[in-house]
Amino acid sequence: MEIDNDVKRDEVEILVRELMEGEKGKEMKKKATEWKKMAKHAITAPAGSYEVINKVLLTPRS
Repeated sequence: MEIDNDVKRDEVEILVRELMEGEKGKEMKKKATEWKKMAKHAITAPAGSYEVINKVLLTPRS
């Protein structure tokens, strides 16, 4: 999520509410949880770091 240089209080409020309560926020939280699981796996699995690089850095974003 981005805010222009010309920041207005109302715009910030809308973005924060969307982030905390809206679908975009839920999607971001889900993605962060997936990355956390992959990071834990990378620490414990022999080829784990390769998997994280492959899935997170080399997979096209939607």
